[in-house]
Amino acid sequence: MGVIRRQSIKHSAVNLIGLSVGALSTFLVYPHVRQEYGVIQVLLQAGLLGLPILSLGANTVAIRFFPKFRDESVGNNGFLPLLMALCGLGFILSLGLAAIFWEPYTSSISGRSPLIAAYLPAAIPIAFFFTVSTVLYTYSANFKRIVIPSLLLDFSQKLVLPALMIAVWKEWISLYHAIWGMVLHSGLVTMAMIVYLKKLGVWHWKPNWKFLTPDLRKEMGAYIAFWSLGGFALLVASKSDIFAVGSLSAESAAGTFAIATALAAIIEIPIKSLYSASASSVAEYLAKNDLEELGKLYKSVSINLLVAGALLFGGMWVAIRPIFGLFPTDHSGEMEAGIWVFFFVGLTRLVEMTTGLNNYLVYYSPHYRYALISLSTCAAITVGLNLWLIPTIGFYGAAISTLVSVTLYNSFSVWLIWRIYRLFPFTRNTLVSIFLALATVFIAMLIPETGLPVADMIIKGGSYALMFAFLILRLNISPDISALWKLTLLKLTPGRKNPVE
Repeated sequence: MGVIRRQSIKHSAVNLIGLSVGALSTFLVYPHVRQEYGVIQVLLQAGLLGLPILSLGANTVAIRFFPKFRDESVGNNGFLPLLMALCGLGFILSLGLAAIFWEPYTSSISGRSPLIAAYLPAAIPIAFFFTVSTVLYTYSANFKRIVIPSLLLDFSQKLVLPALMIAVWKEWISLYHAIWGMVLHSGLVTMAMIVYLKKLGVWHWKPNWKFLTPDLRKEMGAYIAFWSLGGFALLVASKSDIFAVGSLSAESAAGTFAIATALAAIIEIPIKSLYSASASSVAEYLAKNDLEELGKLYKSVSINLLVAGALLFGGMWVAIRPIFGLFPTDHSGEMEAGIWVFFFVGLTRLVEMTTGLNNYLVYYSPHYRYALISLSTCAAITVGLNLWLIPTIGFYGAAISTLVSVTLYNSFSVWLIWRIYRLFPFTRNTLVSIFLALATVFIAMLIPETGLPVADMIIKGGSYALMFAFLILRLNISPDISALWKLTLLKLTPGRKNPVE
């Protein structure tokens, strides 16, 4: 895991800086523009939800089939032009589908969310640029390059969005200008991604349609059909919460939900890093049928993500009230409703992390079709629960819906991988880690609060983190994390003897 570990560390550093900026924005900016922030988040999520259809599955084809096309001497057999062609066809298809449902949808939300209905056209260019940039990001992961693409696709948005929201808050610009500022930003990101791939020397734009043999076309066609439908169902099941809140409630509620979700995004730092760096390795091991190495990667990613996720989620949960106490006092009452949104979204992320690479093992294997039924079922459950829970108990019903669907789907994926490959992500240390997390959360919750939010965050969250980290390292729950800790100590103390030697 040498290259994966290095890229993961760099990627985590980028995400950590981005989340620091995002945290400041979440506490100091977004509560003042909850309605406007909610509108923009709904528009951004429209592109995310439509990604599988907009790209005709190119976002996963880019990893799944690259080992078959890979040959630098002939420009990887025209793989990149093929991906871009899929994006173009997918966008045309999506425009046709949007035209059918546009009027019924905007009419249904115009009373509750008039701003979303008014600015929905801006979602079209945002979705297009986001789709192309995401496919190029995934394509670059084949070359173990995720840091610069992450800076362009994720980090830059964490700078641009709060800057625009500050301008709206101070009434320097209108919401209209802020939205089209996001459109401009998404277009610039796509152009920058193209420039980066050219500089990397992997922008091969010569198609090679002869390489697409009838058997390969048939295999890819089936995969594209699955991922366009199944991928859309997966995103509806796991990522449609903000869109659902904006559609079934008010824009301000979507803003509050998005702010609480942004806090929970801290838990996702290890997910983005290890997933992005490991996805291409999963495809390679499956292509070689190297189940031994695949099993090692599956288990190591699972325990690493569980430990990292439990450290972050537990540390934030024991200090959640002091954290929410940092919001501006004139918005604190409205924002407290987001505490349980954070809890359920955080649990959802922890479920995804604990099950490791199971989804990639399903998607990039010849048995991916088995997931379509479970994806469609979970998407239907999500929509049904949202329609029932959001009007009944409020917007945190969307977080509960997502948790239920994600848990069901990942449980099925774990079972499917075991049934097909006899690979299992969990070990004895999985149970030990969960027990340690629950025990240390219980102890940290007993620490009395001082009434000072910053002090309580440091004392309660820090106490949990220190106790949990000490036990994880002492018991060597994760060899990768233990090795990383020893390496860190070695670099901090140059005269120290290498403990690995």
